[in-house]
Amino acid sequence: MKRLKAFSVAAPLVLAVTVAACGGGSAKQATMHEEQAVERAEGIIRQAVDGMTTKPTLERTGPAIVGPCIAKDDSSSDDRLQVALFYKLTGVPGTEAGHLVLQARDAWLKQGYKYNSSNEADMSGPFPWVSMRTEPDDFWMEGITGVLDRTNGEGLATLKVTSPCFLPPVRKDG
Repeated sequence: MKRLKAFSVAAPLVLAVTVAACGGGSAKQATMHEEQAVERAEGIIRQAVDGMTTKPTLERTGPAIVGPCIAKDDSSSDDRLQVALFYKLTGVPGTEAGHLVLQARDAWLKQGYKYNSSNEADMSGPFPWVSMRTEPDDFWMEGITGVLDRTNGEGLATLKVTSPCFLPPVRKDG
């Protein structure tokens, strides 16, 4: 039950960052489709996990379609979509959760990705979180430590990657 509570605490944060992630977009994003977005998101997760000193097991949720995108100047939605992949990092002691999030951050920084809204205070406590994005393709990723037992310093690490907005597949009616 503690794990469920950790996800319910992290869900509003994840949703807030996901909604914000629908930026203007580039020409590459306009031609990207769902399969390409999922492949890129998987690659970003692998960049974070492959070099971890404690190897977690990845429990994937998604891809889930996120949308509609709110990116027009008048704040109205359009037909574009986003996909999100969400991973629980399991198979490691709960006391390692914060370290996994910090290792994901470090791996993403080595790739040249940029901080989105995290600061040192967000990462220096026992339950760090980080929000970052890729450039120039604007995938947004988060590393979050959900608190399972504050007294013992146990948490659950999660990673999430959300794609930029892209056009839905063309429907062939008829």
